[in-house]
Amino acid sequence: MGIEIGQTVGGYQVIALLGRGGMGKVYKVRNVISDRVEAMKVLLDDATAAPDLAERFLREIKVVAALEHPNIASLRTAFKVDDQLIMIMELVEGSSLDEKLRGGRLNALYALECTCQVLAALSYAHRLGVIHRDIKPANILITAGGVVKLTDFGIASKAGDPKLTAPGTALGSLYYMSPEQLKAEPLDVRSDLYSLGATLYECVTGRHPFQGDSFYAIMRGHLEQKPLPPMRLSPDIPEGLSRIIEQALEKAPERRFQSAEEFRDALVELQSQIAPAPSGLRLVTPPPVPVYAAPMFAAAPVSDAAETAAGPAAPAPGGGLRASQQVKSLGEPDLEKLKKDLAVYIGPLARIIVARAAKRSGSLRQLYEAVAAEIPSPADREKFLASRVF
Repeated sequence: MGIEIGQTVGGYQVIALLGRGGMGKVYKVRNVISDRVEAMKVLLDDATAAPDLAERFLREIKVVAALEHPNIASLRTAFKVDDQLIMIMELVEGSSLDEKLRGGRLNALYALECTCQVLAALSYAHRLGVIHRDIKPANILITAGGVVKLTDFGIASKAGDPKLTAPGTALGSLYYMSPEQLKAEPLDVRSDLYSLGATLYECVTGRHPFQGDSFYAIMRGHLEQKPLPPMRLSPDIPEGLSRIIEQALEKAPERRFQSAEEFRDALVELQSQIAPAPSGLRLVTPPPVPVYAAPMFAAAPVSDAAETAAGPAAPAPGGGLRASQQVKSLGEPDLEKLKKDLAVYIGPLARIIVARAAKRSGSLRQLYEAVAAEIPSPADREKFLASRVF
């Protein structure tokens, strides 16, 4: 089925072509009734004749339909037009991690924050028995506000499902494939963690863990060679991050992180050690769109020394504590509750976001508004703020 710009397909007006892959095309579309702008994914014309590609497309529809997470691009609906399957997906306004990497390697803290969000998505999917099997920068989208969306579950598998391909056939993207995936062996969640480790390696070094001038050379690297430690390639990479990436890229699955949660916990612990550096909030090469629009990242934190030099706190107008004292007066139990409340909407990054916001906010109201700005959904943001008592 040929699709033209301006054409209406199943109640959606086609606005623009967003991209084309080996299996299909993605269009920007507008629902003619609601006016909501979405993404439409269709199989390529010549792909409809290939039963395995059609099966894969249908599988993606069913897998994504079962997933609902803020870090996974969601499925709105699916239907057939002239026997052609069509997916309507959440439109992610921003750019892919792959596009960002074309401008150079990423700042370590930014790469960690992106990776933690991907791990939140994988933790959720893995709990539902879904293995993505194609984790790579092109399938990691980042909104203008810094929210990561994992996409393209076209070769995902569910525990207990029959294999997508015949025995001995490997699927995935070569630079990011786990050793067991290359050998077409049975996969578990640790294969996704290897692929994400390869992605993180590229983010912080600007190169793939294994390179070569042929398919065989790259495959042999994954199967037999140990990658250069990232800190050897980029001396500014923290040693702890280098070790974490090396563990994610272990050949034997039992030597890697055993779950997305374990991988994420290691990164979160490292984040807490390197987060105070203001430069950690920017890319080495600035992206075409702002990474974070939230006000909590707009200003550097005031140091304890600077606060001491400023003298004793002055009373706030109308009595009461100065704004900075109001934030400091929030006890650890209250901060923990705030982290848990925020985690309902954005997952495990809530802990880091609240800790940073507390250092930068001038009042309790600013603190809650700052962390609320990280909630992607406007409705959820309003619900979160409505439940606060200042």
